[in-house]
Amino acid sequence: MPFRLVLIYILCCLVEIAGYRLYRDKLSFLTALPVLCLLVFYYLRRKGEYKLKDYTYSIGLLLAAAADIMLEVRNTTVKVLAIVVYMLSYSFYIATVRKEAVLGVSGRELLSVIAQTLLIVSPVLIVFYKIPSDYFFASMIYMVFLALLYITALLRKTNKSSYQWFLAGAMSLAIVTISEIYFSFIIRFPNGSILIKSVYSFAQFAIFMGIIRTYKNFYPVDKK
Repeated sequence: MPFRLVLIYILCCLVEIAGYRLYRDKLSFLTALPVLCLLVFYYLRRKGEYKLKDYTYSIGLLLAAAADIMLEVRNTTVKVLAIVVYMLSYSFYIATVRKEAVLGVSGRELLSVIAQTLLIVSPVLIVFYKIPSDYFFASMIYMVFLALLYITALLRKTNKSSYQWFLAGAMSLAIVTISEIYFSFIIRFPNGSILIKSVYSFAQFAIFMGIIRTYKNFYPVDKK
């Protein structure tokens, strides 16, 4: 990815964080800026060449941007709806790379998938009694979708760079989700929201890199 685009993305992330810290109520829409930035990068490069996987990924980014804004609303019901929209977003991410994920038929591999799923879900199960019931049930369904995204990333058969980036993105989303729940209901962490936003922005960037690296010439070599 051209260095100047990386700088633009970092700038978008900084603008989002600054808007959150200074004018959260008035500038809550800025929380979607990094994701929309990635969508613009993707659209401008793939314009006129869109195929099914391009549409699924673009829709996934749009849904993620909508969920980002909804999550900033200080209302539990809206936050639960945001979780549902995130699930839809991850479903489109999964659809984007589903043909690259290959699940074997061996018992060992199936046990590994089950173990990985439990590993992601367990941090939420451990503290279920401290989480509001509606938020907890929505979170559990959400974690299942997140686990599916992670398993899909783990089972992808593609080039090494694409595999590592996408897997790093899926793992980062899991960290973001667990941190969000713990910082909201279990412990108080100074500047926890800033940390979560930073990791989330990296997660979306990593998934973006994982997808574009499947294209041999997404960004021509001469574009530095």
